[in-house]
Amino acid sequence: MSVSRAVEIERKYAVPDGVALPALERVAGVVSVDRRAGVHLDAVYLDTADHSLLAAGIVVRRRTGGHDAGWHVKLRGVRGRVELHAPIDPADPEQVPAAFEATLRTRLRGRPLVPIARIRTERRAVVVLDGSGGGVEVVDDLVSATDVAAGVLRSWREWEAEQAEDSEACSALLERVDAALRVAGASASASPAKIAQALGLVGPRSSSPERPGTAGEVLAALVAGHVEELHRGAQALVLDGDPDGAVVHGLRKVVRRSRSVLALTPVAGPSGTALRERLRGLGRLLGAVRDPLVAAGIADRLLAHLDPATPGLEDARALLVDGPAAHLGADTAGLVDRLGAPEVLALLADLEAFRPDGRRADAKPKTLVALGEHAVRRARARARRGIDGDLDVLHRARKAAKRARFVVEELVAAGVVSEQSKLARAAARHEAAQDVLGDHRDLALLLAGLPDASERLTAQGGNAFAIGRIAERGRRRLSRLRRTAERAVRHLR
Repeated sequence: MSVSRAVEIERKYAVPDGVALPALERVAGVVSVDRRAGVHLDAVYLDTADHSLLAAGIVVRRRTGGHDAGWHVKLRGVRGRVELHAPIDPADPEQVPAAFEATLRTRLRGRPLVPIARIRTERRAVVVLDGSGGGVEVVDDLVSATDVAAGVLRSWREWEAEQAEDSEACSALLERVDAALRVAGASASASPAKIAQALGLVGPRSSSPERPGTAGEVLAALVAGHVEELHRGAQALVLDGDPDGAVVHGLRKVVRRSRSVLALTPVAGPSGTALRERLRGLGRLLGAVRDPLVAAGIADRLLAHLDPATPGLEDARALLVDGPAAHLGADTAGLVDRLGAPEVLALLADLEAFRPDGRRADAKPKTLVALGEHAVRRARARARRGIDGDLDVLHRARKAAKRARFVVEELVAAGVVSEQSKLARAAARHEAAQDVLGDHRDLALLLAGLPDASERLTAQGGNAFAIGRIAERGRRRLSRLRRTAERAVRHLR
């Protein structure tokens, strides 16, 4: 089944009774006004029984009538909302498209989608175009909605103005149309979507959300944010794949950040410790896809310094660089399947339900500052011990530095630690140490695998001379990185 996608950038307006759409041909720059025949739209909105999709800002509906009849999923986007569209199967009109279920799999986790509202709309639309290529559709909607669970009928009128596409010309025209609608009597709607108004979720909102009052509440909010990032990353993998590995890299960082804050055991408690260990397995899944790309990138940079006439250069590139890239699509598809495994879905459910149960969970949020300071001190001590150790000791030093950095950055994001504080500056120095220790480890791991790569290439009838050359260059760079790491560790304080 084909699925199309569009970015929806629109504004919604509340309209007093008796107010008519203004004459939009008078809007500056408008050269064309197309008044379309009225249409009747009939939509059934679906969600889990506890409205988990709606809570995440996701709308699923099946709509008949109008030019875009079919199944729709609306997702939060960077600009506006991303809308997916798929046709209704005439043989099974109530069956949610498989592509939509795959996109929402980590959120649904096998729970059925059930009707939560039915919304009928009588729509009159006007499309305006300007001379610079901008287009905006303005609709006047009379809405009648039934809240299925409550059995309540709600009716209202609203206007919407939506850009024809995400462009500067359309954005500029939308601003001018917006001004005309407001002059005519419209005001910004308090409802983010029809479904919110249908369910009676529109009302006065606090201008500033209540801040967490305990250390446990801060930690729970941080983990909740991480879970949302995991959902969005899994969604992106289904919709777009991961042609450059950026999505998997981002997911891996989210896992590491979650594990870092869950390591604050006095607050996170036994529940946090258990989740942290389970997240390790998810990190390994992501690492299995990401690590070959990291090694390929290092090999590519080393090969780029060789003379183009170096014997075996293309053989080495095909094995060390092109091979991992060629497998990325299949590796990503395999990862998408594994993210739907019962143990991963159960982990996400438990992360969503996480409530810290440590002995300091009910303490004031400033308790986390002391724990952040402890993480920084521990990382500094481990780094100083590790700089004279072997690769594994260096790796442990790097992980401690990364954990300290992530903990402090998360506390800054939560408003518990100031960006200008000594602790935040110390975390920045740990980031520098972590980066160089990471570069050192990644290069060391590549070099450790080059002898095997050389043997494989020779067995295939290729020329392994270039691999030997980058091994020499890599060893020299490894020594330089070691000296840089020593300097970075000395600056930790």
